[in-house]
Amino acid sequence: MHREKFVALDWLRFALAIYLVLFHTLKEYGDIKAVQWIYSSMSLGFYSTSTFFILSGFLLAHVYIGRDQGRHLDYKRFWIKRFASLYPIHILALIIVLPLVVINAGGITQITVTPNTNDWAEGGSMASHALGTSGFLSNLLLHLSLLHAWSPFYTTFNFATWSLSALFFFYLIFPFIGPALARIHRPLLALVAIGLIYALPALYMFLTGTNDNVVAHGLMHRNPLFRLPEFLAGVVLHQVYLRHKLLMATLFSVRGTLACIGFILGCFAFSAWIHAEVRGSWYYLLHNGLLLPSQLLLVLMCAWFQPNSNTAQARLAARLGVASLSIFALHTPLNMVSSKIEKLAQASIEMFTTQAPVSLSSLIQLAGEQTRELWMYPFFLAGVVVVCVLFQEQLVNRMRMAIQERLLNRQKRARHDLYHGHA
Repeated sequence: MHREKFVALDWLRFALAIYLVLFHTLKEYGDIKAVQWIYSSMSLGFYSTSTFFILSGFLLAHVYIGRDQGRHLDYKRFWIKRFASLYPIHILALIIVLPLVVINAGGITQITVTPNTNDWAEGGSMASHALGTSGFLSNLLLHLSLLHAWSPFYTTFNFATWSLSALFFFYLIFPFIGPALARIHRPLLALVAIGLIYALPALYMFLTGTNDNVVAHGLMHRNPLFRLPEFLAGVVLHQVYLRHKLLMATLFSVRGTLACIGFILGCFAFSAWIHAEVRGSWYYLLHNGLLLPSQLLLVLMCAWFQPNSNTAQARLAARLGVASLSIFALHTPLNMVSSKIEKLAQASIEMFTTQAPVSLSSLIQLAGEQTRELWMYPFFLAGVVVVCVLFQEQLVNRMRMAIQERLLNRQKRARHDLYHGHA
């Protein structure tokens, strides 16, 4: 069966990953807070993650459900392929980041964590505390089993990979719930229902003015059950794409497209303004539900516009899109390494352009006094992209193919033996 290639969605996946990098790292360069509109515009990382979950549901529905409502979906084959595509990224990134975390902390017992609360709330953050040996081992076990998103207290080690943990849960339940959602006769109404259900906890948090409850924030921020409606909305959105072509042709006319882009940008600008001027428990409304219509519209619009998939630009988009999860997983350890390299480079320049003594101890001392300069950020960002693409293509893809070949061949052999046993 011919399958559409969504080139614009590949570009969207890459753009979402890059925005997440900006969200997590740009604040370390210069005094970004001094320019409030830039700082607030770079403080909406949840927009990227939520849209990515929707996009994941849409693409999985496109590949594995399609128009036959998932009647030929092989559960075990699906799980093997999803595990093989996700786990190597996570485990390789964990192997890279763990030594960096231990070295920065000065030892396993010295690693400190801060309970996660709403950073939009006024006032200082909660005090950090030592993770300890037992905490280190228990959190390491959670990471190894891809269950760390279920902890509501704090994120550890490679904190951005909670999204991979949530995706792992979505993959596990997709074969059961995906085909059922594909049989819904009124997908637009289903999207409204999912949006309302998704927004209920956030509405409660807003009405009660809850801003600093550690467990509540941890659940709202990354618990897979609380974030599941985004993924399910993406699955249902694919049915809208299949069944409402006339509606989309009208919606994405020239004027309609301009209106849609204006709506999406308006929602983003409104969220940035809320961050700058109001904050508080508005965070939960924006994080869990209020922005869902604009995120759905963004994914649908990118799916509707399909550039030629046989161009060099389309092939580049495919490479960058596939590497998006690697960017999610690897940008934190790369940021840690880049920070050291940049400060050493600045210290070297200062040492050779001033009267500072030329020695290793002087270099280390000067590096400790440096702050990251904004002019270096494009080099860091380009480095993240290049390293993550190579990481995906040279390591992750090879591990994925090896896992699939081993496990899928074992599945084929089991079927073959079972067939001949009955024969």
